[in-house]
Amino acid sequence: MVSNIGKDLTHIVVLAVLVVVLLVVLTKFQWVHCSMIPGWCNVYCDVITRSHAQVALIHGPPGSGIGNPVADDLETRGNLENEIRALRPDIALLPISVDDLSQGLLKRYDVVILERAKRMSSRQIDVLVDFVERGGTLVFVGDSATEQYVDPYDLLLAQQENQSYYERLQSRLDQRNETWQSAYANRSIEEFKKTDTYDLLQNYTKIKTGFRKLVAVTAAEYNRTVRRDYFSNLSIALPDHLVAKGLQKKLLDTQIREYAIVQVDPASTDIIAYIEDGKNRYPGIVETRYAGKVLYFAFPPERGNSATLLANTWDYIAACSQDEFPPSRVDPIEVAEPDESVAVGGAVG
Repeated sequence: MVSNIGKDLTHIVVLAVLVVVLLVVLTKFQWVHCSMIPGWCNVYCDVITRSHAQVALIHGPPGSGIGNPVADDLETRGNLENEIRALRPDIALLPISVDDLSQGLLKRYDVVILERAKRMSSRQIDVLVDFVERGGTLVFVGDSATEQYVDPYDLLLAQQENQSYYERLQSRLDQRNETWQSAYANRSIEEFKKTDTYDLLQNYTKIKTGFRKLVAVTAAEYNRTVRRDYFSNLSIALPDHLVAKGLQKKLLDTQIREYAIVQVDPASTDIIAYIEDGKNRYPGIVETRYAGKVLYFAFPPERGNSATLLANTWDYIAACSQDEFPPSRVDPIEVAEPDESVAVGGAVG
């Protein structure tokens, strides 16, 4: 009898271990999300992986690109931050102004969402590229980073390099006993004009349009932004992709009026969904195969009018993203405890 009980307990323990292993595999490869099983997020994120994804929502001021990433009031709906919070409470998501984007800042985060941030400096672009190359996840929305200007620091470096170049060329001309009017000098200067340094110096006041350096990350090139007075549809191209899980083949009740038209590299991307605009269709949701995970939305995700799409996207980019304490953009107001020795109306005599 005792022997049978021992065997039964062994079988139960083995079965429990197998169930946990299966759950770990299913969660790791994102076939299920930990929130689908009560209490499993705490076990998977706190005990097994011992990690919590920190997500930064980088955005510019109103009018600086398509999308509505944040609102002043945390209860206001219709913006990306609050729509996600409504689906996944207590998430580790912090809105950050694009002006504060820096290398040191992004070291704290595992995921960056970039929305309504059209104007960015050349050095901020380098920060984003480095973030993805180090394995970070980037969600790139609409026309973000399509107005790129030269960072003053980059311009200073270019000026120093320019001066150094002409000093080195002077030294070579002296060694060759040649003048600045020589064919050698002319060829050297023409070659220098093809460099990034010369381009910076000649065009530092101009805004460069398009993804430019970010083309390597997105495997897509920005064409233009369109604004309609009607809603466009969204058709799912990869229904088995985790972002599209549970979605109908075609979403007809979207609120997509504004979106970017991009050309993508079919050899380096997976088009998850298309925007259908009359007889035309354009890449709507694109995943790029790069060092880190990169998702591009040609339209603001909050305008897809689909709770499933938003939840799928969040779970795909940040499986373990529950904060121990709900994050807040406003520090709590500390209220002093009342002094019991003081009675209402004055001090106790």
